[in-house]
Amino acid sequence: MIKQSKRFTIAIIHRNGFETLKTVLDSILADMTENDEVIIVDNNSTDSSIDKVEQNSAYHHVKIIKHACNAGYGFSCNQSMLQGGGEFFLLCNNDIELPLGSLKAFENLFNSDKNSGLIGPQMFSPNGNKMRSYGTQSPNLLSQLDLIGRPIKNRDISSFSKVSILRGACLAVRREMVNEIGMYDEDFYFYHEETEWCFRINNSKWKVMFAPEIEISHVGGSSTSRVFASSRIEFFRSRLIFWEKIFPKFQVAILYIWNIPKLILDFIFYLIATIVTLNLNIRLRKKLIDRAVVISWLL
Repeated sequence: MIKQSKRFTIAIIHRNGFETLKTVLDSILADMTENDEVIIVDNNSTDSSIDKVEQNSAYHHVKIIKHACNAGYGFSCNQSMLQGGGEFFLLCNNDIELPLGSLKAFENLFNSDKNSGLIGPQMFSPNGNKMRSYGTQSPNLLSQLDLIGRPIKNRDISSFSKVSILRGACLAVRREMVNEIGMYDEDFYFYHEETEWCFRINNSKWKVMFAPEIEISHVGGSSTSRVFASSRIEFFRSRLIFWEKIFPKFQVAILYIWNIPKLILDFIFYLIATIVTLNLNIRLRKKLIDRAVVISWLL
């Protein structure tokens, strides 16, 4: 890892979409100081978005890491942390917008609690709706049993507080913590990497913290909407990896015995519901496709 020489290294993990990239990049540039740096990690974009960044003189000091393939989210974040010189990192999706004062607010929170290793903001959709940004329950056997574990609710948090899980679209990270416990686990390609990281952090001296006072706009789903079927397979694959990494083998067996047959029952239910509604209900249709592609992949 490069020796610390900056305050923040802000990393944007990107694949396609110049307008969303421009939005997050402009918001970061407006908030950063000369003691910060920004890195775009491009996962083999197939449009002209990176060319436009390189051709714009306003972005001449932006560093770009180009991957020859879509290398995955965790790997890309790790590359930015290996090459960045910040005391802190801000790991961002390419579909967020950073309000003015955010970097200073993150820095102040890190300084207020020296054991804070990871800090997440409250995210809002572009229309102003509050998005689920944290979890107060640690992953356990019950929470991973579909349907049974869903009634577990988050407790409301109104001040800077320790939590179990953060949503990974925008995370502030302390370099010192990374040096001690490591970066993202690269066995995860796209999903569950932040959940495993939070689990590892909470089992160390470091803390996962939620900061409701820092509010970030996040589109959500923009990177997976064009590849819905393959994204659902990747979600389930990462979930299986997550079970194997954190649960005892007998609990993993229980999760397989419960969740995989339930996939089949769900498929039958959504197939009947889709037929009854004449395939007019978009939500039901997506649920049916979700179960169908995952079952096909498992087979």
